[in-house]
Amino acid sequence: MEKSRGRKRTAGVSLLIVLAFAAGMWAMYAISNEGVLRVAARIVQTIPGILQVEDASFIPAASDLRPLQTFWQVRERVRSQFVYEIEDDRELTYGAIRGMLTSLDDPYTRFYTPEEYREFQVETEGHFDGIGAVLESRVVDESGHREVFITSILPEGPAAKTDLRPEDVIMTVDDVAVKGMTLQAVVNRIRGKRGTEVKLGLRREGVDKLVDVAIVRAEIQVPVVEYEMLDNKIGYVWLRSFNKQAEEKMREALNNLLSQGMRGLLFDLSIDGGGLLDVAISVSSMFMDGGPVVYVKERGREEQPLNARRGTLVPKDLPVVVLVDRGSASASEIVSGCLQDRGRALVVGQNTFGKAKVQTVGELNDGAALVLSTAVYLTPSKRDISLDYEEGKRGIKPDRFFPEPKLDDGEPIRYKDWHDGQIQKAVEVLEEQITKSTG
Repeated sequence: MEKSRGRKRTAGVSLLIVLAFAAGMWAMYAISNEGVLRVAARIVQTIPGILQVEDASFIPAASDLRPLQTFWQVRERVRSQFVYEIEDDRELTYGAIRGMLTSLDDPYTRFYTPEEYREFQVETEGHFDGIGAVLESRVVDESGHREVFITSILPEGPAAKTDLRPEDVIMTVDDVAVKGMTLQAVVNRIRGKRGTEVKLGLRREGVDKLVDVAIVRAEIQVPVVEYEMLDNKIGYVWLRSFNKQAEEKMREALNNLLSQGMRGLLFDLSIDGGGLLDVAISVSSMFMDGGPVVYVKERGREEQPLNARRGTLVPKDLPVVVLVDRGSASASEIVSGCLQDRGRALVVGQNTFGKAKVQTVGELNDGAALVLSTAVYLTPSKRDISLDYEEGKRGIKPDRFFPEPKLDDGEPIRYKDWHDGQIQKAVEVLEEQITKSTG
C-alpha cells in the first residue's frame, strides 16, 4: 500500500473564496497578500471566486450606527464600572463577536482569536497532536441545545486503540463538564501535547452511566491514498484527503490497478473529511466525461454548475462501488453524490456527514480569523444534503445501507475491525455488480 500526505497552496492577488465543510482534520493552505489563510481540510474547500475585503476607511451611514452605538455604550460601561478590573479589553470585543455569531445559529460560522487561529494553523501542516477522532456539534432538542458527538475515529490515532466509538457524546473532558461549550472549546480542551493523557466522560446509547475513556495524545498523520488489488481482481482505493497530492496519487493508483487487469473498483471514502474542491472536480473527472459535478448557490443568485473535464480515466463499463460513512464529508460528499446522481457508481455504507455550506474564511487585521457561511452546494440532481432525507438522517443516502454490527458480549469493536467489515460488505456488493455486467 502507498501512503502520502500533502498540502494545498493557491496564490491570489488579494482575494480568495473558501468552501467549508466539517467534519475532518487534514491540511491545506490558501495564501493571499492579506496574510496566510490556513484552514483545516475537514472544513475547507477552495472554489473559484472573489472574497470582498472592505476598505479600512469604510464608514457606515448614520442610520447604520445605532447598533454600534449601543455596543459601544455597553462596552464602555463595563470597562469603567465593572466590579473587577478588566485586564485585557480585547476580550470584550471578542466576546461580543462570538455572541453575534452565536445568534446566527450556525455551528459552522466561527471566530478565532489570534492565539486560537495560530493553534488552528498547526493542523494545516498535515500532522498534529491529538487523539485522532472527528467531532461534530449537533442540535439535540427543540430548544436548540447542542452536544458534541464523536462521528468517526482515525485508524492511525490513539483513539482507535481505546473503547471510544462513533456516536459517543462527550459530556466531560478531564472531569470538567462541557455542557454549553462550543465545538471549538471542546476541541481545545481535548488537544494537547503528545504523550499526555486526556480523559473523556461519554454518554453512550444503551449504557446507564457515563463511560470513561482515557487516551494518550499522540502525533496524528493521515496518508492521502492507499490502494491494493484484492482477491478476484477487485481494485481497492482508499482516498483519505482531497489535498494537492490527491489527484496525482489517485491517477497512479488507478493506472496501477488497471494495468493489473482490475475487473471492478471499490472506491473507499470512509472518514475522508474532504479537502480542495478543484481536486474533487478532478477526481470526479476520472469517472465522468463532462457534465455537472456540483452546483454552488449563493444568496439571491441562481446555482452555478462546476463541471467535470472531458474524458475519463476509469473505463465507463468498469463496475464501481463507493464506500462512505458518517466521517465522509465535504469533497467526499461531492464526489459520491456526483457518481450516485449520475448513475456511475453504487454508494454503499452509512449516510455521510451532511454539511453542504459554502464559507468565506478570512484573516482579520489583528491576526484573528472569521469563518462565515455564505452559500450552499447542491449535488447534480440539486439535492441539498444538509437537509434530512429521512427523519434524523442527512447527507448522501447510500444505495445499500450497512447497519452497525452487533456487539458480542459487550466487547468493544475497534475502528479497524469495523472498517474491515464495511469493506468486506462493499466487496460483496461489487462482486454482484461485476456478475451483472458480465452477464
